Amino acid sequence: MARDGMSNLLARLRPMVDDAGTAIFTDDQLQTILDTRKQRVYKERLQYEVTSTGAGAAEYTLYHSHFGNYEEGGTTYFQIADSGGLQRGTADYDVDYANGVITMVADQHGTALYLSGWSYDLSGAASECWTQRAGLVSSHYNVNLDGHNLNRAQWFEHCEKMSELYARRAIPKRARMWNNGLFER
Repeated sequence: MARDGMSNLLARLRPMVDDAGTAIFTDDQLQTILDTRKQRVYKERLQYEVTSTGAGAAEYTLYHSHFGNYEEGGTTYFQIADSGGLQRGTADYDVDYANGVITMVADQHGTALYLSGWSYDLSGAASECWTQRAGLVSSHYNVNLDGHNLNRAQWFEHCEKMSELYARRAIPKRARMWNNGLFER
């Protein structure tokens, strides 16, 4: 059973892979694919947006992450804390998980806030889904019978093209090289 915080991500991924009608992938299968394309965001300092409230006054309620497509789930998978490490409760803010925008309920007066959570690469996951779909239709072939042409092999080509399209939009994977416990540059 897919985690509760994944439902919004799954709902956004399904149309990307033409899986909205008769489901090709289960929620668990899509979650597994998404989990291979997740990135841990740990104590990212959020950028605040100064909002003018008139008469020269300002308010600090909007904060922005550099990432998006976060897993939801209260403070289990998505956490906001101040510089002292004091975690903010979910009643203190609203989140646009897709765009990484946090709206605090009260003015924060420019306080530095930090986000920890899991961000997902939907385009990379869509590319993987299309590659798997290509594998499912790889045995399809063209048939010519009685003047009728069935071009089933086009499905394979379509899946390959869609996989390439989303691969170009995917976030590049980064790897760190370690040698005997030392970081290599």
